[in-house]
Amino acid sequence: MPVSDGCEASCVIITVTLNPAIDETVEVDRFVEGDTNRVASIRRDIGGKGINVARVLKELGYEPLAMGFAPGDLGRMVEDTLRDENIGADFTFLDGVTRTNITILDRARHRHTVLSAAGPFAGPDDIEAMVKSIRRRLRPDTWLVLAGSLPPPCTGEVYGRLVLEAERAGALTALDADGIVVRQVLETGARPTVVKVNHHELQRVYGDPTETEDEVFEAGETIRHLGVAAVVVTRGTLGSVALTPDADYRINAPDVEVVSAVGAGDAFLAAMLLALRRNDGWEHALRRGAAASVACCLMPGSAECQIADVQRLSSAVVVQVVARHAAVG
Repeated sequence: MPVSDGCEASCVIITVTLNPAIDETVEVDRFVEGDTNRVASIRRDIGGKGINVARVLKELGYEPLAMGFAPGDLGRMVEDTLRDENIGADFTFLDGVTRTNITILDRARHRHTVLSAAGPFAGPDDIEAMVKSIRRRLRPDTWLVLAGSLPPPCTGEVYGRLVLEAERAGALTALDADGIVVRQVLETGARPTVVKVNHHELQRVYGDPTETEDEVFEAGETIRHLGVAAVVVTRGTLGSVALTPDADYRINAPDVEVVSAVGAGDAFLAAMLLALRRNDGWEHALRRGAAASVACCLMPGSAECQIADVQRLSSAVVVQVVARHAAVG
């Protein structure tokens, strides 16, 4: 597909979604397990973490390129929807059916429960076609964002391969995936520029405890010592921490009335990477990431935010230096 489809030839943030989804958000006043729950509202969106990142980038005024797999007729709908939103899309099509994720949103307790399907099978030929498509887009100024789950039978080895492809092209990479996948990527020898996880995912990388802030920093340090330049960990209402080449940071965002927290971590990643792309530095990037994450919580659906809210909330985010250190070589 031509580069000009919604994204100029110099596009330097590419999001990769290998297991896209139709996200169905079901809101109930108070979710009761094992009982009949009356549905207050239902909302359907295209989804997948990389797609969420692309949509937030577009809202923040940047034109990304969304790539990855698009299974079946619904996969074509995913690509068409992105193009309708003026987001560049260049997916590799698969047989099968795009999965559906169901999120049950408990309005009373501001909690959400996610039922996540596995997705269709991606064979060796599909993987080769996808890697080839991404490889030809990579340039020294590219950020390649690898986000979300993988279709069966893929493992983190696929992400590891894409990280190594980016390294050979002189590109930068951001990995946002479950802890087991992060471990598999690192076991390939690949070293993403940035690993972004939540504290539950961090615990699943090597089994380290992540209940306290000190434990989160220690677990993050384990990953950074392997050669990952930066590790960013979101902790829900407890804020976030980041281990970067500049310093270690604690990030606290303002409290808001949460409408939906689905995709808040994806909004964090999108805004943070955009600031880094613009050479704004880590402190500002983390501030913008936290602001976008909170702004996402003000909106219904998956990973939606408004740029006006991000700008307004940025000044209320507190970013503190915890410790300075030499850059990892």
